[in-house]
Formats: sequence, structure tokens, C-alpha cells
Amino acid sequence: MTMISSTTKTTTKATAKAKARLGAATLVLAAGLALSGCGGQGNASTSQTQSAAVPELQAMLPASVKDAGVLNIAISLAYPPMEYSEAGSTDLKGADIDLAKEVAARLGLKPNFQNVDFSQLIVSVTTGRSDIIWTAFSDLKKRQGELDFVDYFRTGNQFFAPVANQDKIKELADLCGYTVTVSTGTSWVGSVEDLSKSTCAADKPIKILQIPTQAEEILQMKQDRAQASLIGFEGILDLQKQEPGKYYAIGDLLEPGNYGIAVAKKSTELRDAIKATMEAMQKDGSYAKILDNYGLKAAALDSITVNDGK
Repeated sequence: MTMISSTTKTTTKATAKAKARLGAATLVLAAGLALSGCGGQGNASTSQTQSAAVPELQAMLPASVKDAGVLNIAISLAYPPMEYSEAGSTDLKGADIDLAKEVAARLGLKPNFQNVDFSQLIVSVTTGRSDIIWTAFSDLKKRQGELDFVDYFRTGNQFFAPVANQDKIKELADLCGYTVTVSTGTSWVGSVEDLSKSTCAADKPIKILQIPTQAEEILQMKQDRAQASLIGFEGILDLQKQEPGKYYAIGDLLEPGNYGIAVAKKSTELRDAIKATMEAMQKDGSYAKILDNYGLKAAALDSITVNDGK
């Protein structure tokens, strides 16, 4: 999976069947906005972190990153509760943001969040414009040719729709002949295509409407230009919290997997430093605490792994 762009607390992203316990919730959106400290050029974030640098972890960093003193982090806004900003504010919030800030602090680095179109995330890292991708980005085998992933978050996908469609779309097969909107460039596009091929008659496929942001996807459904969408369960949980009773989930969680912190294939030192830092956070409880702040504790992994995607 993966995705998105922008905000409002009623704003807007994939997860594991295990996770069916997280239930059939519903999704969040966000209206696009330019955020200071996270634009394409990315100014270093001024937000403070609580932890001090850990020399043993700092020593693991490649010299180029350690000497620069900055960790350039590619994100794609907005996808509450993972990365977003409140309406009228430029302050970044979300589980990914808080985790990234904590990791950067322990590595003695200043986090510089760079807002990038989802389709450009991989290029931003492979060309060196960003050091890492940390933005609800799925660890997939097909991405591992260019990237290494430090897996940190259990996820999976689920269809959802406005309650006005509840009588006509009750299960996945009912999506045939209707339009499903998904975020441009995400793995959700292929997921909808696969469902259509496996479930629908040739003359009644699921039509796909690709839209850049989740906020726009929600608008398309409100205007009935699309009748459903596909998103990660964490986004559904957030939408359920922010807009109770307006959307319903369709079917079970699909395609269980992990979100990963992605680095260029050659950046093994940075990968290992991030992994060790996340393991330290897991050991002292700060990892689970940050996730729990956003209602996502059940998405925590038992162990931090590398390239565990499917």
C-alpha cells in the first residue's frame, strides 16, 4: 500500500488480518496544504524531542549523515493518524512524525521533513534528495530491488464507503460495476484491479478513479462520482474516531503486511542505525507509547525486522 496528501482534523491511509481485531472501522482524510518545515525543499523541523543523543547509536551512522547533523525524511501528506497537520496549522503530527523525531533525537540528528508526492518517494531516496522514507510506506518485495526496509508497523487494507451506499454495497462482490477511488501511485490501485479480475464479470468491472489526496477521494464519494474507496486500517480507525457513523467498512482486512522505514539499498549503515534505535525504543517502551498515543498500539510489531515484506 501507501500514500497521501493533506489535512484538517477531519482529515485523512493498509493492514494485517491480525488485525481484524482492530475491526471494521473506517477512514480518515485530509485536505492538501503546504506545511512549513515539510515542503519539497524541506526546512529542518523546529519541534523538540524528549530524548538525548545516544553515543552508541550515533557511532553507527554513516559519516555523511552524522557530519550533516540532519536526517532528511520524505513524507507524503496527509494521512492521519500517521502524518498530518491540524486545519490552520503547520505543525506536523502523527505516529510516523513522533517516531521519526524520537529516532532522530537519539541519533543526534535534526529531523527535516520533506513533503513529497507519493509517486516520487522512491526517487527522492535513490537520488539522495532524502535520506529515508517514513510515511505509511509498505514494505513490498517489488520495492526491495531499490530499497531496504526497517519494518515497524503492522498494516493491511480495507474497502469502505459512505453509509448511503450500505444497502447496495454489502460485500466485495457488490463493488462490481461501481467506481472505487484510490490514491494515485499506491499499491491500492493494483489491489482493486486484482479484485475486479477475480470477482467481476468482464462486462461489469470495478472502475478505478485515481485521485492524489484522500480528501479529494472523500469528496468524490460525497458527490457520488465514486461509491467506495480502499485504505489502510489505521486510516479507517482514525476516520471512525473523527467522523463516527458516516462511513462503513466493506469485507475483511486484505493483504496483511508491514509499513517500513525505507533507505536506499546502499545505505546499510543508516538502515542498521535506525533499526538499532527502534529496537532500543521497543525495549524501553517508548515505541509502544507513541503508537498508543494515536490508538495504534495493536499495530506494534513484536520485533523490528528488515525486508520482511511480501
